[in-house]
Amino acid sequence: MQNQLGSRQEQILTLLLATKTGLSIDEIAGQQEISRNAVKQHMVVLEKEQLIKAAHLNSTKGRPAQCYVLTDLGINHFSKQYSWFCNLLLTELKEEIGADDFAGFMQRVGYKVAESLSPQFVGKSAEQKAETLASIMHNLGYQVSIAQTGDRATITAVNCVFHDLAQEHTELCEFDRALIHTLLDNPVEQTECMAKQGGACRFETKI
Repeated sequence: MQNQLGSRQEQILTLLLATKTGLSIDEIAGQQEISRNAVKQHMVVLEKEQLIKAAHLNSTKGRPAQCYVLTDLGINHFSKQYSWFCNLLLTELKEEIGADDFAGFMQRVGYKVAESLSPQFVGKSAEQKAETLASIMHNLGYQVSIAQTGDRATITAVNCVFHDLAQEHTELCEFDRALIHTLLDNPVEQTECMAKQGGACRFETKI
């Protein structure tokens, strides 16, 4: 998204980020030193991308003017340091409770997430359960495929949704194993791991 926007549109988003009460087209044109029509064209693009929205009318100076603010998507357009902060939290947690308990903690998180999803598997055949699992993992951000041979299934994810974190905290893989184990109600063996230089994250299980 960020690379698709022009520099002027990025500047308009930055202005709105700094002005939570919103700005009118005239106010943006004045601050950017460009024409009102040029601002309008940029605003059409930003609205189409759902980065800004019309907010309130500003009637403090002359005739009422429509003001615009950032949407949540617009706010999230700006860089965040989630990975750095998550790594900090995980490092502190592992140091406080120890590596074994940290692995157990990640298992419990996986079990808890799976329990909230388990109603989707009630009454389904083995094939349907595999399809449902693939859909759930895809929604969680995994690029996943499932190959079935008899009563065995190989679950392959070509990406890791927390790859950088897992390289430092391999205990995070316990989340995946617990999730798959609970949803399919069968033991799971992880045969390959991207955090351990594997080409994919691969799991073997019965269905």
